[in-house]
Amino acid sequence: MNETTPVQTPAPRVSARFEFIDLLRGWAVFVMIETHVYNALLRPDLKDQGVFKVLTFINGLVAPAFLFCAGVALAIVLRKRWEDHKSLRKPFWKYLFRLLFILIVGYSLHLPFFSLSRLRGITDPNVWLPFFQADILQTIAVGLFILTLLIPILRNRKAVVWCTVLLTLFVIYFSPVIRNLDYSGAPQWLSPYFTMQVKSQFPLFPWMAFLSVGTLIGFWFLGMKEKGRERAFVNQSLALAVVAIVGSLVAEVLPITIYPDLNFWNASPQFFFVRCGIVVGALDLLWLYENRRTVSQNSVITLFGKESLLVYCVHLLIVYGYTYKWSFVRYFGPQLNYLECFMLFAALTAVMWVMAFCWFRLKRWNIRIAKVVEIVTLGIIVLTFLLRSE
Repeated sequence: MNETTPVQTPAPRVSARFEFIDLLRGWAVFVMIETHVYNALLRPDLKDQGVFKVLTFINGLVAPAFLFCAGVALAIVLRKRWEDHKSLRKPFWKYLFRLLFILIVGYSLHLPFFSLSRLRGITDPNVWLPFFQADILQTIAVGLFILTLLIPILRNRKAVVWCTVLLTLFVIYFSPVIRNLDYSGAPQWLSPYFTMQVKSQFPLFPWMAFLSVGTLIGFWFLGMKEKGRERAFVNQSLALAVVAIVGSLVAEVLPITIYPDLNFWNASPQFFFVRCGIVVGALDLLWLYENRRTVSQNSVITLFGKESLLVYCVHLLIVYGYTYKWSFVRYFGPQLNYLECFMLFAALTAVMWVMAFCWFRLKRWNIRIAKVVEIVTLGIIVLTFLLRSE
């Protein structure tokens, strides 16, 4: 990502934000809130019905969309800061620091206790299992870190692209094998990144491939944009998405497989391409929407897309609670019907929109004050963790 040369050609100007990407991320956040509310609170007997199975498939597109958008965002960063990253300049280290921050946030959301003194008293290693799980933020941070390191190592755009392609194919096609290996001797913090046999929701295999595909699609889009051929990109990528979906479904029904006893729904390459095709298709449709209609900066979807990390963290604390006593899970439990879950989902969405709106407006009004608020809030959280005794 970084390189110093005596004479540098200015990089093409690239828009700081692309609204259709924010829209895709925003829809992912919106559906994510619904997913967590229904998964946590819906009665078990209702989860056996066909309606919930359809809902589960739709909800299963949330994580791929998140990862895909993170990959596209990386492509945008690299397009603007390639020389800085290749030569290990300040923007490269700032980006790595942000990834470290995301990683810390991801782990902190699963602390057994939000108290340093109580953590020191833990003697049972099994208590730490939820903490070490590879959740979506951990996979995003580690995946982006791996992809980012390719730039100063390879130092050539084409080499980085082709290496990313090979890495993506490796992750997709070796995931069924890698996830079933024996990791009993691996460190407790490492095995969740490779298998779901321990407590882990989003191991790198195959989830990192959604991120790297997003990076490749991002590079493709930006290259076409510089030539003024965005519409051609949309047409071609939409056609590719349809081929990926149809081809994967056809391959699934063929009586040929290279993976004995592989479940279609469990890390199969076919299921990966179906979900990836749907996400790419959704991105293309949102590009068409953005270019035909004005995107409101204050809409729920747009704000959720711009403030996704904030909404992600806060809504999880409200739904699950983790380290404190009150939460939806503890107060309501899995005892609600569809209508009751929907009412809680609507209320939580409204609260998250107000929070995102206030934070977004504060940053637009005065970024310095917003930084102070951010630092003070983080300081209070850290001090609470250090000083809390129960």
